Amino acid sequence: MTPDEFLAQWHEAVEKRDASLMDSIIADGCELHSPVVWNPTADKAYLIHILQGVINLVDGFSYRQQWVDGEEIILEFTGTVGGKGLVGIDKISLDSDGRMSRIEVLIRPLNTLAEFAGRMRDHALAFKKETA
Repeated sequence: MTPDEFLAQWHEAVEKRDASLMDSIIADGCELHSPVVWNPTADKAYLIHILQGVINLVDGFSYRQQWVDGEEIILEFTGTVGGKGLVGIDKISLDSDGRMSRIEVLIRPLNTLAEFAGRMRDHALAFKKETA
């Protein structure tokens, strides 16, 4: 899959909030580097749970710009959490099959990140591997 094909499927998965579409374009062992936890995770089911939480918790979540450099993609997103505006980026690395092998998320400003982190903590704690 090319980066353009990945992006078309990624945007469709996010727009439809479709976990099965996400699953098809995320590599097993994909690393998630989150702004709310120190250690990255490589559990695909947990990663999809977290991604679903983000697009459901951030009101008006939308991508406004994207940059592609080979197998590296940066997506800039916006939205609000608790009435506070946020801007963030998803830095995505693709593997040789064109599937996401790493995602690093950065969010600002700090007051919105704090609100987001509190809400995501509750969502993350609701994850049950046996039901994923």
